[in-house]
Amino acid sequence: MRINIKFLQTGGVPLTNDLMDVLQDAYSIFNVLGDVAGHLTILSGCTITGQSVSPGIVVINGDILYFEGGLISSSVYIHTAQITKTFQDQTDKILVEKKTVKFGLSTPDNMWNWADFKRLDTIKVIMEKLEATATQLDLIDIKNRLEVVEMKTAPIRNDGVVMIWPRNIPIPPFWKECTDLRGRTPIGYDPNYVYNSTIHALDYQLNQMGANIGDLSHKLIVAELAKHGHSAFVNNDWGGAYPSVGHSTGGNMGYGIVGGGDNGWSFSVRPEGGDKPHNNVQPSKVVLFIEPNFP
Repeated sequence: MRINIKFLQTGGVPLTNDLMDVLQDAYSIFNVLGDVAGHLTILSGCTITGQSVSPGIVVINGDILYFEGGLISSSVYIHTAQITKTFQDQTDKILVEKKTVKFGLSTPDNMWNWADFKRLDTIKVIMEKLEATATQLDLIDIKNRLEVVEMKTAPIRNDGVVMIWPRNIPIPPFWKECTDLRGRTPIGYDPNYVYNSTIHALDYQLNQMGANIGDLSHKLIVAELAKHGHSAFVNNDWGGAYPSVGHSTGGNMGYGIVGGGDNGWSFSVRPEGGDKPHNNVQPSKVVLFIEPNFP
């Protein structure tokens, strides 16, 4: 609705109740701006300088109201002043209700936190910000790329991936040492592994996730020695050489010496070896294994 009242006419403009009602309806249209702006917004003014706020225009519950400003307080309220006028019949009646927003306290339903008021940008500034923001196509592209990143990084979570940290520097924030792998080398899980005593020295438990297997060193037992024999040449008193054949009997080695004739003898060879465990570690580099420790 657009109203154009032609006050500038000769003959006296009749200021009737009907005309005043039209004026009030015309003014009420401006309150639509309050609905557009939203509850607890600053349309103009209300500039903070030190501990004071300048006067301005604010919106509360869709009403556009004058804010008188003053020293900053934590809350504001709507002050309603009722202006009384004497009518033609000589009775005094309330003609005007003037609402003003002020700092101070009131009843809970008529009081709002000053910190909750938000200043609106001008339409020009809003348009400039919109032009600088991502378009719908940009957002779709970002969403698609984010889904790919989430897919690729899915194992990087608490109790998920374990990574090598080969540096002698502090572990990064939100990561921690994976103590389960201290002094151990990972080996691949094999769900198809079946222990076979004829080909496996022991049950490696490759089909049991998290199993601890292997040793840093190992001391061979007799059953683990390869089958072998020994031969030797022994000089007799006459300077001749006779071949001998060795036979292992427990910890000692027995030898039978075969002479050139009917004569011969047997003897035992002194055991050799340090009886120490042998190294079982392949060429390795000592590192830390770390895992996520996200909040």
